[in-house]
Amino acid sequence: MLFLKHPAWLWIKKNSPEVLPPIDAATQAIFDTGHEFEQYAEALFPGGVTLGFNDYDEYLSLPERTTQALDEGTHTIFQGRFEHEQLTFICDIIQVVDSKEVDLIEIKSSTSAKPEHIVDLAFQTVVLEKCGYTVREISVIHVNNQYVRSGAIDPKAITAKTDVTESVKAARDFTLQKIDEALQVMALTECPDVSPLNADSKSFGEWLSISKHLKFTNGMRNCPRYS
Repeated sequence: MLFLKHPAWLWIKKNSPEVLPPIDAATQAIFDTGHEFEQYAEALFPGGVTLGFNDYDEYLSLPERTTQALDEGTHTIFQGRFEHEQLTFICDIIQVVDSKEVDLIEIKSSTSAKPEHIVDLAFQTVVLEKCGYTVREISVIHVNNQYVRSGAIDPKAITAKTDVTESVKAARDFTLQKIDEALQVMALTECPDVSPLNADSKSFGEWLSISKHLKFTNGMRNCPRYS
């Protein structure tokens, strides 16, 4: 996702993450809201097993723990991790349909499924396919903006579900191409050109702020191809 916003963003995140600006309060608030909403989405799947990680060692063991949970017959997994060679992702929800067939569900605190969710899920689908799985249905659970709270929050009422299977699968070839390009960028010995002109149009303002931060803090010393 960072690569699609600006190739240099991925390279810096991988090689010199310390030069990037810290997460601001507004962005952190969005993250916090997303984490709070997850509990209501997960409540729709009683019996689901939460994996996840609390430290780096647990992160490294997460793919093995995910495979073990699936082998033991777990039907629904929250925060499992799948990896194939250099590609990896942590799912919000995976549901087993039959053997190596699964449904993939993303949780978002927005009020609808958005284009960036499609790209994110397309990446996840590609990794699952490379791991030998068939992905049947793909969906986004998001906030129901028609919900009016009365007493305790009702998980079924506050959530809505949008099927994005066809849109995600239509993005597969594009995603495979961009994965190859992203891996090439990650392999570079020098940071690619950080000019805002190379940013995706929707991310221009966001990257412009980052590039200004890099110049102001002398972070450009790690990015010599600035123009």
